[in-house]
Amino acid sequence: MALVNLEQLFEKDFPLANNIILTVTEVPDCEEQLLKLFERAMLRGFDNHAPLTQIQLPMERFPDLDSKFWHIPIEDCGAAQVLRFFFETPQTPAH
Repeated sequence: MALVNLEQLFEKDFPLANNIILTVTEVPDCEEQLLKLFERAMLRGFDNHAPLTQIQLPMERFPDLDSKFWHIPIEDCGAAQVLRFFFETPQTPAH
């Protein structure tokens, strides 16, 4: 997935309660590309005041990744074989 596509997907996010879940169905083939996506997702969340709080990915494809990425937990997505980014959106004041 190109970084431009990540930007477009983030703009069409799916808010659930106070969270955004972004699912990438085409997981990068190499760890270098995956780390670039992690970095971009983290920066995009920061720019939008929605910090990246969790990442899910196919651990069998990337067994050498640590359980943490810049203090963000990484979990196995299981059989789904997708990449998911979880962002926490800011609380909006009640009207």
